[in-house]
Amino acid sequence: MNARSTSFSIGVALLFWWAAGEAHAQCADNNTLYNVNATPPCPGSTTVGCVWGGEYVLVNVVAGNTYTFSTCGAAWDTQITLYNNAGGGSLGYNDDGCGLQSTITWTATFTGQLRVLVDQYPCTSNFICAGLTVSCTPGTLPAGDCIYYLNLFDSFGDGWGTSNVGVSINGGPYQYYSIGNPGSSNSIPIGVNIGDVIVLNYNNSGAWQGENSYTLTLGGGGLFNSGTPPVGGLSYAGTVTCTPPPSPPEDCVGAITICNNQSFNNNTTSTGNTADLNPANYGCLATAERQGTWYVFSPSASGSIGFNIDPVGPDDYDFAIWGPYPPGSTPGSMCPPAAQPIRCSFASGPSTFAATGDYTTGMAHPVYSPPQFDNPGTTYSETPAGDGWVPGINVIVDQVYLLYISNWDQTGLAFSLSWNLANGASLDCTQLGAELLALNAEEDGDANLLKWTTGSEHLSSHFTVERSADGRSFEPVGLVSAQGNSNVQTDYEYIDRTPLSAGSFYRLQQVDQNGSFEYSNMVSVIRSSTADLLAFPNPASASTELLFRTTVDGSAQVQLLDSRGSIVLAFTKGATAGVNRFVLDLVRVEPGPYLVRILTADGAVHQGRLVRFR
Repeated sequence: MNARSTSFSIGVALLFWWAAGEAHAQCADNNTLYNVNATPPCPGSTTVGCVWGGEYVLVNVVAGNTYTFSTCGAAWDTQITLYNNAGGGSLGYNDDGCGLQSTITWTATFTGQLRVLVDQYPCTSNFICAGLTVSCTPGTLPAGDCIYYLNLFDSFGDGWGTSNVGVSINGGPYQYYSIGNPGSSNSIPIGVNIGDVIVLNYNNSGAWQGENSYTLTLGGGGLFNSGTPPVGGLSYAGTVTCTPPPSPPEDCVGAITICNNQSFNNNTTSTGNTADLNPANYGCLATAERQGTWYVFSPSASGSIGFNIDPVGPDDYDFAIWGPYPPGSTPGSMCPPAAQPIRCSFASGPSTFAATGDYTTGMAHPVYSPPQFDNPGTTYSETPAGDGWVPGINVIVDQVYLLYISNWDQTGLAFSLSWNLANGASLDCTQLGAELLALNAEEDGDANLLKWTTGSEHLSSHFTVERSADGRSFEPVGLVSAQGNSNVQTDYEYIDRTPLSAGSFYRLQQVDQNGSFEYSNMVSVIRSSTADLLAFPNPASASTELLFRTTVDGSAQVQLLDSRGSIVLAFTKGATAGVNRFVLDLVRVEPGPYLVRILTADGAVHQGRLVRFR
């Protein structure tokens, strides 16, 4: 497997494990635990032996240290893949780094157990084992409130050539990172401070873009995933909060709840950060995760359900359904699916069109999926040459199902989903524990005071108060216990004694006793002790709303300056004493970091950072 053409020809005959936007040829006997953990001295090395193909070794690693894993000198063809043992997509991969054997160097992005998987090629019965040598070089983490990690991947292991990722902090000069040849991964720690604006820019000039991908992570959570091949140009802009982000809907635990029998449309260009699908659970989705989104649905009344997935163009969408799970099940308890799906379709788009005259796929078509409905205990799986339809499901009230909708063509084109509900079935959200009537926030001396009122409560648990500097990335700052059960109005308040200096955005997470939750509307407080402005959203695309305080009546001159200090946009806005809000139109502004400056009639100058995103 040391030639690109050879690797491709044999790869199509193997199972593929899709993770972090990259494909790795893996054997069917993956993930058997080797019985001895490894803790290499640092500096120093240790050899674990003997590891058979398909076994993994748990290695104790420390964030910031650089580790090298090697099977060089083994008597058989090896592959090495790295995973965080707590879950998630692959962190690094190498095939044939030293002849037919493999070696990979990786800088730890976390402290804990790393899963080092050693695979054998070809995937035949194991007849000999190999030693795995683990070496460690101590590292020094950069200064900052927290550490972001830029993780670069090359699925073939021959580097990125002229491609690179540029990183800019607060509009400063770009620092560029790449993978040399030979090389399959590179992990770069980046020290950042709360409130910093970080921007990524990808140079796609190198060959074999389909082998490249990169991610930006924080505390094991994914901030950005480029997918494969990455798109050139400005790809990510965000304000640093040092709070790991919630799971995206491209990962199973971030599944979106489908409610109220309503149709919806969606699209994605990512595979998420966690490899949820594998040979044990992906059924007919033999290529596992491509570009897909996870959903949860539960019937509020028994009956029969089906749906139509309608792409906006001649696209190939696949789907799979798992369940039923017990009432009250949440993504945290269901993900990843432990068994094969009960409904599955991966009919190709052209085959579906040839059979039906349309690219729409789904469940419970009265003509193309006899029987139209059947019980969940009967499994139906569509073939690639099929018509794209499988029977619908006879459902029981309150049972829970997982749905994964995958764009096999990886075009990022949108689709719409509409329901076919029969025999009394309906869908609804789980009733939340609190009916929120009002939420307000105001300045209270050196603190900020939040007040809210509920009209009624049913099995409510608590309210998590979340705060943000930009109205986009939130972090929890407090918790208030809920009433539980009530049929009368209940007033609550929370005092933020350490508010952000310029201003703060707030929202509530209303949490039920069964773990269900919902977010409130957002409110903001701008401090009178500072004239700094707030922009929401930030980063922004077509427009953003500016919030600022002036001390005198009059007008304000608004300026937008690029990273070189040149004024790219300027206009005058009428203003009065008190909080002022107005929309800043960014349609004609190029993507990138900017400084927003407001000059008021009293001669004061107020400014803040803003990123224009594509």
